[in-house]
Amino acid sequence: MAALSESPATAAGQVSADGQFRWDGQQWVPIPRGSREPTPWTRPMQLAAAALLTVEALITVASVAIFYNQAAVRKTLEAGGSQIPQGTTEDQIITFTIIGAIAFAAFLGLIELFGALGAVLRWRWTFWYVLVLMGLGSLSALLGLASLFRPNNSPIPTGIQIIEEILAFGAVAMLIWMVIGLVKFGPWAMKRPGTAS
Repeated sequence: MAALSESPATAAGQVSADGQFRWDGQQWVPIPRGSREPTPWTRPMQLAAAALLTVEALITVASVAIFYNQAAVRKTLEAGGSQIPQGTTEDQIITFTIIGAIAFAAFLGLIELFGALGAVLRWRWTFWYVLVLMGLGSLSALLGLASLFRPNNSPIPTGIQIIEEILAFGAVAMLIWMVIGLVKFGPWAMKRPGTAS
């Protein structure tokens, strides 16, 4: 190490060949274990994930809040031939369906917004959280295709369902990009110090 530190050609910030030390201009300083450095993929990946999650959250909450109403849910229940359980009325079932849908959409929206916040703030651990969300979004792409062929089974209009399906396929693309970045570099496409980008 002493020989390396005496070299006039060593630039501040340079990482040792073993990737364990960084030259601060006067001495070799140990790099903390588990350190990662951004690559050209890192910030675009984080911002793209945050944007997709934010748009998904807003559209999900807005579409449920706007389109889950008494008339639309009643029409959907009738189209699906749903049976009203004994001891309840149709209005009770409709009210329960609307409240449940809004609560679920709000919960899902908060989960997505938290992932978006973590990506924007560069929290490294949220990579795994966002990766799971993109995986679930990819599954919803398949389920969404099936619902497009049965438009009467949802209070959400077909146009909104198509937008949601496009976003779900965006999650598929994001998932693929994140997995490639993970394999090539690491979480959020961040590399170990001293490795090539």
